[in-house]
Amino acid sequence: MYTTQRMKSIFLHKKYNLTTFPIPIWQIEQIIIDRGYDICISDKSKASFILNTTVFVPNICDSLTRFYLSHELGHIICNHYDVYLVDKYTKSKYECQANAFAACFLMPTHRFKIDSKIYNSYELSELYGVPVEFINSCVKKYLVN
Repeated sequence: MYTTQRMKSIFLHKKYNLTTFPIPIWQIEQIIIDRGYDICISDKSKASFILNTTVFVPNICDSLTRFYLSHELGHIICNHYDVYLVDKYTKSKYECQANAFAACFLMPTHRFKIDSKIYNSYELSELYGVPVEFINSCVKKYLVN
């Protein structure tokens, strides 16, 4: 179902030679910058979002920052513009696509399928540098089908 997001994440892994996990935050930031966007880490923001050509991310723990940056990169890669101006159905679709991209990007499917048989959710969270809630709530529906 999310083959396009998986293929886009594979392309970025190859282009940027991303072979170690967790993917360093600076590498995710570099990919965003290479696409013509700026990044603003803010103590005032409670959620991540894109405004014009700036990605805003709250100043929080590394695992959430990694997820938020990858999620917003998903919007950029999938060409989701003006997410706040679309109807509820389209917005929900865009958010699911961005989450699927983030999951595939941060935890490549082929590796995750093997690791998910060996490690529990907390260990997977540590291994890939993402929140355990991300592992429990949405990763398995995107990566282990």
